[in-house]
Amino acid sequence: MNQFLKENKFLLFVTVLFTVVSSLSYVFIAIVLQKILDIAVIGDKKGFLTTMIFSLFYFLFIGIFAYLQELCSKRFICNALRSVRTKTFEGIERRSTEDFEKYQTSEYLSFITNDVKLLEDNYLIPLLEILQYTIVFIASLAVMIYFSLIITVCVIFAVLLMFIVPGVFGGIMAKRQEAYSEKLADFTGHVKDLLSGFEVIKSYGMKRYALSRFEKSSIQTINAKYSVDKTAAANDALSMLLAVFLQVVVIFLSAYFIMTGRVTPGVLLGMTQASGNLANPLLMILGSIPKLKSVKPIIKRLKNLSEYQERRFIGKTAPSLNKKISIDHLKFSYDSSRNVIDGLSLNIEQGKKYALVGRSGCGKSTLIRLITGCYSKYEGTIRYDDTDLGDLDLRKITELSSVIHQNIYMFNESIYHNICLHQEFTDHQLEEALEASGSAGFISQMADGLSHIAGENGANLSGGQKQRIAVARALIRHKPFLILDEGTSAVDMQTAYDIETRLLKLKGLTLVTITHNMNADIFKMYDEIIYMEDGRISEQGSFQELMEANKRFRDFFELKK
Repeated sequence: MNQFLKENKFLLFVTVLFTVVSSLSYVFIAIVLQKILDIAVIGDKKGFLTTMIFSLFYFLFIGIFAYLQELCSKRFICNALRSVRTKTFEGIERRSTEDFEKYQTSEYLSFITNDVKLLEDNYLIPLLEILQYTIVFIASLAVMIYFSLIITVCVIFAVLLMFIVPGVFGGIMAKRQEAYSEKLADFTGHVKDLLSGFEVIKSYGMKRYALSRFEKSSIQTINAKYSVDKTAAANDALSMLLAVFLQVVVIFLSAYFIMTGRVTPGVLLGMTQASGNLANPLLMILGSIPKLKSVKPIIKRLKNLSEYQERRFIGKTAPSLNKKISIDHLKFSYDSSRNVIDGLSLNIEQGKKYALVGRSGCGKSTLIRLITGCYSKYEGTIRYDDTDLGDLDLRKITELSSVIHQNIYMFNESIYHNICLHQEFTDHQLEEALEASGSAGFISQMADGLSHIAGENGANLSGGQKQRIAVARALIRHKPFLILDEGTSAVDMQTAYDIETRLLKLKGLTLVTITHNMNADIFKMYDEIIYMEDGRISEQGSFQELMEANKRFRDFFELKK
């Protein structure tokens, strides 16, 4: 928030200026009312007319500055929310894969939407209100002293009672607000999960379960919200009671001093107005303080997200793949229970084609993630040429390698933008990528060609079309290292065969493919097949060598083909 205040210091200054002028103008209405009544009591018609005309212009002045103050306040809040959302999103995007996976997608959505909304309602708006009402309170106190010092001193003692309210409810409010934020994040996650599984729910008659799960999560969220509201209601009720008590004290004291001849009836009216301006602002301030306290955990969370810095970017050396990637005695585990990768050693030579095969859970995808720098806590060494992974600038790994995942994500944009990803490429580069990926054929048959909208996550495309677009997305960048992480598992065998064949024919490309497609013709095109079991390399060699060895790979191949 401090950075935001620096960036918007002029807007903040103007907002504060208009707030001061508007607040003071509003408070001084008490003096205007006092003058009007006193003039009316003595029967001064000329003075009454002059005061009335002045009052009309004065109220117009108040209205103009109140509008300007509101306008600047709203702009200030809008700028703050935009800045917080942007910086939070930037911080999320800076996270390593390892740290990103600590939260679910729905939780990140909740941080950017729900948490920022709570920041607006319970921090920014109350903060500006406290500024405004503090000015009103101080000015009202000064006006009351102007009217009667004795009455004001008595009122101050009554005011002191009102300060007990934030101390009573502030801590409770903070705990319940944090609990509500957590329930809101959970609710968002449940809804996202249910909507994502729409087809499964429809196919298997899970409507009753889906509704039950939704209602349960919704009730928990509502209950958490109601818990916050109950605390806020008790805070507001007690504050209001004390405020009414304050005004009653002012009225009775002023009335008594009128009877004793110490003040005029106009002072009673002015004091009543001023005490209202004293009590109500104090009421709002006391109601806002617990809100400010309640969002401390949220501010801390958003601050941690927005200020996140990838600490693993230690090295300054850019990775290269002129010779090979060397992996020696690599060990890795997601927890302490067992090693997913257990003492694995492997050389991936530049320009060669490798097939990683094995049963599900044997560590193939984890190995790829380790090679590309997704995880930092491992034993052993990973070297690009002669440079250790820990000495490399890991942000530049993406400049060296492309990964085509099993679940291809397509943005709800044109095919062109899904391939280029808003980067500039020549027409020749685009044509080459389309031809090499096999995308040119089906794109040319579309009425709108490259302008065809993919839809939400490629809803307007077939699985094969999405796969070919993903290949084109990778190839257009001409990176020397390509990883196909079960990238053809969601398409038919013919499409998978065609895509893989095209990639295997590309000269100079270092290719590592994780596949379950047991096709002998395809396997023969790979330089090496790496068969993994339980985080280790069980067998390694050409397809012919492994089949002739008549060991574990052959058994696996015969079973799966």
